[in-house]
Amino acid sequence: MKPLNPYQVAAWKVVRHPFRFFLDPQVRGRENVLKAADLIRETGAGMVILANHVSALDPFFICAAMPFAPLREMGAITFLAKKQLFDKPFKRLVMEKLGAVDVRQRSALKRVIGQIRSGDVVFLFPEGRVSPDGTMGEDQGALRFFAKYTSFVALPVLIQGIYGGFRREWKPVLARRRRFHVHFGEPVWIERGCHGSLDAMDMIRRVTDAPWETPRLRRAA
Repeated sequence: MKPLNPYQVAAWKVVRHPFRFFLDPQVRGRENVLKAADLIRETGAGMVILANHVSALDPFFICAAMPFAPLREMGAITFLAKKQLFDKPFKRLVMEKLGAVDVRQRSALKRVIGQIRSGDVVFLFPEGRVSPDGTMGEDQGALRFFAKYTSFVALPVLIQGIYGGFRREWKPVLARRRRFHVHFGEPVWIERGCHGSLDAMDMIRRVTDAPWETPRLRRAA
């Protein structure tokens, strides 16, 4: 497991204060982040943070809503990003320093699986695109692909408050007319081989204040 790199630590510090000022985040389930950190320590496994997708800045917003101590202990962060974020040399450099992987690369998923096996944290937006109106799309199958090859901790996150991307919403955000809601669900241990039964979007939809009925998913006998 590698720790957060200096660029990721700096991004957390830079984003956190404007995030709290402009979006007045309402965060539930912080205790589940601590549970996930404990489960990572117990198993030595990596973690996949699953979230619905409302803006390109979602990884930064979710990290800003997490307590820093467990976030730092969980390992370096990796996330898949669209090709537009790599179209200029400087943008590519910044994104790579922050842990982004160009989704166009043929080796992208294999690289992410390697990061999970190494004990790192991977952000996954199962819909594969930003929702234009907050409606959750269908699972595109990346989580099942990961579970086919390795075991890991999954932390489902439901986010609400910005729809259609930050570029469309920046004016009401700067005017402080948007409130960002982050709900961390119970961490789930995903065992290698249970991929056939996984639906990442269903896991996100089930994030509520009530405890989960089936917190562990195992391979069928």
